[in-house]
Amino acid sequence: MLLDRLQQAEALARRNDQRGALLFIDLDRFKHINDSRGHAVGDALLRQVAQRLRSRLRSADTLARLGSDEFVVLLTDLPGDAAAGSHAHELADQLRKALQTPIDVEGVLYHVSASVGIALFPDGQRLAEDVLASAEAAMHSAKEAGRDRVRFFDPTMQAAATQRLHLENDLHEALARGELEVFLQPQCDAAGRVVAAEALLRWRHPQQGLVPPGAFIPLAEETGLIVPIGDWVLEQACALLRELDAADLAIEISVNVSARQIHEPDFVPRLQERLRQHGPIASRLTLEITESLLLTDTDQVVGKLHALHRTGVKLSVDDFGTGYSSLAYLKQLPLHELKIDRAFVDGLPNDANDTAIVSAMLGVARNFGLQVVAEGVETPAQREHLLALGCSRLQGYHLGRPQPASAYLAQWLSGGGASIAATIAPDA
Repeated sequence: MLLDRLQQAEALARRNDQRGALLFIDLDRFKHINDSRGHAVGDALLRQVAQRLRSRLRSADTLARLGSDEFVVLLTDLPGDAAAGSHAHELADQLRKALQTPIDVEGVLYHVSASVGIALFPDGQRLAEDVLASAEAAMHSAKEAGRDRVRFFDPTMQAAATQRLHLENDLHEALARGELEVFLQPQCDAAGRVVAAEALLRWRHPQQGLVPPGAFIPLAEETGLIVPIGDWVLEQACALLRELDAADLAIEISVNVSARQIHEPDFVPRLQERLRQHGPIASRLTLEITESLLLTDTDQVVGKLHALHRTGVKLSVDDFGTGYSSLAYLKQLPLHELKIDRAFVDGLPNDANDTAIVSAMLGVARNFGLQVVAEGVETPAQREHLLALGCSRLQGYHLGRPQPASAYLAQWLSGGGASIAATIAPDA
């Protein structure tokens, strides 16, 4: 019915030289209420949301619920000039603010907010479904900007949404087609010797070339593809460690592991089996986790991390200091390492605040008996300053850029045992 009315409104607006608007409204974090309080409470809350929206609309306006917590408002008879956009935005903001007052369901107050996307019509020869898709794209833009706000559709949003869809479809086939690669970035000690390397995932797209990790890793997380892809990266890392072990090279390898992987019920048994297949390499494999993982299902996560520790692998907290740093988890968890985020290294050696923060982190790590790696070391001055502060393991472009694993492996193997002591040339 909504699409039928939208199609009629679009034709009428075109005929009468008027404008219309479609408002796509999505509640923010409604899933948390539904999951924690149950669907009966969620349904009652949705009914009150609908009543509030309806009370602020004209009788000629159409309010529809597409599903879950998504509502659409169809506005017609708007002026055929720039005032149409102003009117639509004003009403969208009124609807958004109307939901900010807590909603009482069975004596419990629930705080909800909404992100609203707006698409004006007519706009070229687009179909009703296209206008709806545009409003939805604008709503997603509002969510990405921080939620609880209003955004108008812009053609670049649609281009980005289309590109994202193509990328997602291609990502489903990337692993099977052999398009994913493991790169390595070395970590060096105070003497400049390579003691470890971080495994980094890269996607060599047949048409687009190397796709930035920031463009496809979030997609892999959202679609669940991070699980098979993450398994593949771990397999590659284990195979690399086996080759290094055969050459008597004690270089360690660290691998980023997502929360989604760790929450898989059989993640630990699968890792144990992989370690059995590749031999005595567990002590030189480090799994990097993010601080955000420690905020959800804490008891379950703590149990999983202890189980991982018992396999013999090392555990590292990536980007330490940028999330929800807590000394409590340093006490609870069997951690081996903290990685100082590049955000605190960038300002060294001149920024006194960065120096103070890094010094504090190193002090905490020392007291907990943890190893520290500083990321993003790009200049000789940063390297010398970090060494002076007591950070003896460094990673960054100054010490070695990410390169295909095969290239670094060949370099290390060709040097035999001496390759560990070979200083990496700056900006190699």
